[in-house]
Amino acid sequence: MIRSDADLEEKFHYICGNPWDNGVVPMTENYPWLWTPEDTGSAPVGKGSAPTPGAAVGAPPTAPSTFEVASRSVTSHGPGVAGGAPATAPEAGALPISGEFAFKLYDTYGFPLDLTELMARERGLTVDTAGFEKLMEEQRARARAAQKKTVISLSQIETQTPTTFVGYDKLETPAKVLEVVSLKDKTAVILDTSACYAEMGGQVGDTGALGVAADWRPPHSSSPAATMAANTSSPLRWPIVNTQKSGNTWLHFLGSEISNSESQIPEAPAVGQEVLLTVDAERRHAIERHHTATHLLHWALHEVVSKEAAQKGSAVDPGKFTFDFNSNALTPQQVADVERLVNERIVANAPVSWTELPFAEIKKNPGIMQLFGEKYGDVVRVVQIGGRPGALDGYSMELCGGTHTRATGEIGLFRIVSEGTIAAGTRRIEAVCGLEAYARAQQELQLIKNLAGKINSPIADLEKKIEAMLEQQKALEKQLKALQQKEAAGAAKNLLSKATPINGVPAIIENLGALDGETLQSMVNELKGQFKGVIVLGGAANGAVALIASVSSEFTSKAQAGKIIQQIAPVVGGKGGGKPDNARGGGKDVSKLDEALAKAKTLI
Repeated sequence: MIRSDADLEEKFHYICGNPWDNGVVPMTENYPWLWTPEDTGSAPVGKGSAPTPGAAVGAPPTAPSTFEVASRSVTSHGPGVAGGAPATAPEAGALPISGEFAFKLYDTYGFPLDLTELMARERGLTVDTAGFEKLMEEQRARARAAQKKTVISLSQIETQTPTTFVGYDKLETPAKVLEVVSLKDKTAVILDTSACYAEMGGQVGDTGALGVAADWRPPHSSSPAATMAANTSSPLRWPIVNTQKSGNTWLHFLGSEISNSESQIPEAPAVGQEVLLTVDAERRHAIERHHTATHLLHWALHEVVSKEAAQKGSAVDPGKFTFDFNSNALTPQQVADVERLVNERIVANAPVSWTELPFAEIKKNPGIMQLFGEKYGDVVRVVQIGGRPGALDGYSMELCGGTHTRATGEIGLFRIVSEGTIAAGTRRIEAVCGLEAYARAQQELQLIKNLAGKINSPIADLEKKIEAMLEQQKALEKQLKALQQKEAAGAAKNLLSKATPINGVPAIIENLGALDGETLQSMVNELKGQFKGVIVLGGAANGAVALIASVSSEFTSKAQAGKIIQQIAPVVGGKGGGKPDNARGGGKDVSKLDEALAKAKTLI
């Protein structure tokens, strides 16, 4: 009978400390790996000793663990082993096994919770699993705190060993964890080797994953994170959401979503842990297409626009790229010619190669493009399109440390999305390649189909149909204008009856509702020949206010049209002005039109 935690612990220790007496180990077998914690010699554990996993000195690497001994005791020798006697009904007052003791069996001896529960059930007892899980969570928190160092700046990173980058030729590599740091609430892992490209030169950093096999065991590590990794039954994977660099050290930033059981996963692999790094290949290839396309675009600009169209910057990511260069605005024909030329080179499927050379050998080579003001090391990487690899005879050659396609044909398709200015003398082209370019072409085609359907026209006749509709619109607008002017002439006669003297000056100041500026001007023109004085008309059409003022020459000494508009236009949130005899203005605040006209009366 198990009466308490202490009772169960005593029996557990007794069994593990006396394997021969209790049937755990047959008398005919010798297990020299069973030592007491203090023993450094060769004596087996004696009665009353408390075995501690990992305490043996010089134990063979294949020796069974205390966990295996305990497991054999349950599976091979029945419930009598753990309880010291055959199972019987629990006596009154028997206590449940505490979570603290179950956790101790798991944490200290590697005895799993499910076996503790099994042994307890066979004796009619329960286990405080809630208490066990609470202690496990505290252990995980300690593991997270123990395995990473919090730094405020990159200068505090301890690792000085440069990261060996193998990503030009590989998308997967084994690596060893050198350091884990927390930087601005983000966890980053530093490895001795990496296939991930770290963000630089305008190219974004790679993403991917770190993986650890389920059977990995820390050889001499006491790290809580390493222990947790060793105890989990599933392979561990940590997503890499970005890769950046500090000096010559790569920082692999980990994401929060992990593809394993939440209860068993440390926040990051342990220092010293062997991992397998895998780059997101689909994303990397998309980046390579866009990066190689920037080199083709640079070359094409020299061919179409000018040899002086030099690169001023670029940004390359999986979905698009931008390319900044010094030039005047490109004509639509130049944009089309550049796009065509790049696609011709893509179809030609020229080889893309790279070679590393001393900077002193190539810095004066006019055929190799270098970014002005860029600092280069003693050894540089030349990316070449066309020609023979290493011969420096390609039609495009640039100093570049980024990743690229192996041939231009891998780019697939090139589309210019936009071309515009970002600063005086600096232009920017945004473009897409590959599947992104195809998707954009499909979107544009679908838009054309939708427009053709709306006007009931085949795509082949769409341009002619639209031109005919525009001509018809112009004719209708002309007719509407004539009708509005005719209506304005009639309305002008009605306004004459509303003339009111203000400070001895005849004035017509009216809000005419939903009329635009052109119609108001037509009405003022009609009134001029019939009325001598001040005219201020306002209207609001399509959410915009229009204001027109006119003053007869004989009254400009008392009021001026330009000054009136200058003062009343701000009332409606706009501006305006003009000559003393005629002025126009407008604004956006339709609700203030009457207020603006009321102010006009005070200016006469």
